[in-house]
Amino acid sequence: MVGVMHGLVSGFASSEAQIAAARAAASWQWYVIRASGFTAAGLLFALMVSGIGQVTGLMYRFLEPIKAWALHKALAIALCGAIAVHALLLLFDHFVRFSPVQVLVPFVSRYSNHTALFGFGLGGIAVALGILAAYGVAIVVLSSLGWIETKKGAWRLLHYTSYFVMVAVFVHALGVGSDLKYGTFRIIWIAIGAVLLLAIISRLWRAGTLRKD
Repeated sequence: MVGVMHGLVSGFASSEAQIAAARAAASWQWYVIRASGFTAAGLLFALMVSGIGQVTGLMYRFLEPIKAWALHKALAIALCGAIAVHALLLLFDHFVRFSPVQVLVPFVSRYSNHTALFGFGLGGIAVALGILAAYGVAIVVLSSLGWIETKKGAWRLLHYTSYFVMVAVFVHALGVGSDLKYGTFRIIWIAIGAVLLLAIISRLWRAGTLRKD
């Protein structure tokens, strides 16, 4: 009897593993898109926090200035890589079809996960914000790599684009992410957005933008 039960359990586990493997093989693109999106979001969060930490001086309590800048630079390059993977794999997804134009040009795609923010449907604007955020990241990273020493004024001005990127990514994830449509992950994402909003306010206050003369 024990042997029969063991055989049934083993057979069931084997069939479940085969089903899982078949699903992964059929939709690996979706899993990579999903993983690269979460990776990009995590890297963006770390990048923003490390940048604000350098401005406020908090980062220098843990790292030397050179190491803090090197970490910030590495996070930026890794973020670009995650975004590239995220966008490229959309072209090969079998479940939601995206053309090269829809991936590169804002407001062409109308895809949405049918969620809403404060009662307003996000619709295709969430995809457009994701595309604009990707271009914003490219502008910030390229200007930082090329102009930080030679054109500090232009670099500093373009660096404020990162705040738009953060807001755009926040709405993009809520509007297209299947994991963020409802439930715990949505609550966590909104909480992360609130933390970053406080960090941005702290950064702007430090810069004197929000202070009254």
